[in-house]
Amino acid sequence: MFTPSASLPLIKIGIMRSTSIGDVVLATACIDLLKQIPAPVHITWVGRKPALSLIANAFPEIRCVDFDPDTSNYADKVAAELKDVHFVIDLQTNLRSKLICRALKKDYRIPSYSARKRSYERGKMVMVSRLRGRRKALPPEMQKTDVYQFEMMLRTLRVALQRHLPVEMQDGLEKLVARPSLLSEHTVETPWQKEMKFGRWIAMAPGAAYETKQAPLSLLQTIMELLHQQISNDPVLKQETVGILFVGNEKERDIALALLDRVDWKGPVLNLAGKLNLWETSLAIKEVDALVCNDSALLHIAESVGVPVGEPFS
Repeated sequence: MFTPSASLPLIKIGIMRSTSIGDVVLATACIDLLKQIPAPVHITWVGRKPALSLIANAFPEIRCVDFDPDTSNYADKVAAELKDVHFVIDLQTNLRSKLICRALKKDYRIPSYSARKRSYERGKMVMVSRLRGRRKALPPEMQKTDVYQFEMMLRTLRVALQRHLPVEMQDGLEKLVARPSLLSEHTVETPWQKEMKFGRWIAMAPGAAYETKQAPLSLLQTIMELLHQQISNDPVLKQETVGILFVGNEKERDIALALLDRVDWKGPVLNLAGKLNLWETSLAIKEVDALVCNDSALLHIAESVGVPVGEPFS
C-alpha cells in the first residue's frame, strides 16, 4: 500500500478521528480513497484508544498518534507530531480538534479541513423518536439520511486533495469510489479462526453500549429459535453445519450463557464475548455470514469487512 514512486512527490496527510469506534471505522473510507490516488501517500492518524488500535492493526504502515486530552498543552503536543504533514483532515470536528488545528496554523502554517457534522439533523431525529416512542415509526423522510456520514468525510478529503494535488493528478478524483474498510493483508490466523473455517457461522452481540438500546433476552431467544427453524426447513442449510458466535464484552458473555440455557442450538457455539480485543473482534466478524447486534460500533465494523448486519432492536 502507498508504494513510493521515484517520479511523484510524497504527500503527507494528517487525519484526526478519535471517537466513537463506529465513526473511526467509517473514517477508514478516507484511507480507501487515498489508496487509489496516483501518488505515494504517508498518513499520520491522530486518535485515542481503543479505536486507534483498530487503525494500528489494520494499517501498520500508518503512523498512529495517541493523545490524552487531559494533559496540559495537549494541542501543542499533537501539533508538534503533525508538523511535517502538508495538510490535516479534521473528521472529529469538536473543540479539542479545533484547538489542534489552530495550533497547527499558528505554529507551523499547516492548513486543515473540517468535515461537516450533521448535529442538528441527528438531534432532531433523536428528539422526534423519543416523543413518538418505539411503537410509532418515524416519518419516511427521517428514516434514512440523504448522505452517508462517511461520504461527508470523503467530501472533505476530496476538497483538500483538489487544493494540494498537482492538476494532472486530479483527473477522475470525483469518480473514485471509496468505502469504509478494515480488510488488511496483515492478519495472522488464530486458533478460533481456524475452527470457523468449517461450516457457516452467524455472529450475535447480545448487548449494547446503552441499556436502552439493548434487546430483551426474550427477543434474542426468539431470533435464535427462528434461525434454528429456518435452518431446519431449508433443504440446503440443513445439510450444513451452522454455528453461533457470540462477541462483545464480559457482560455480554453472561447474556450469551443465559441464551444458551433457553435455546437448544444444535450447531457449534463459540462464546468469545469478553475474550477478544477490538481488533480480534473485527477479525472474528470477518469470518461470519451475518451479524445480529444493536451496537453501532460492531455494526460499522461488520459493514467495513463486507458482512451483512441485522439490527433487531433500536
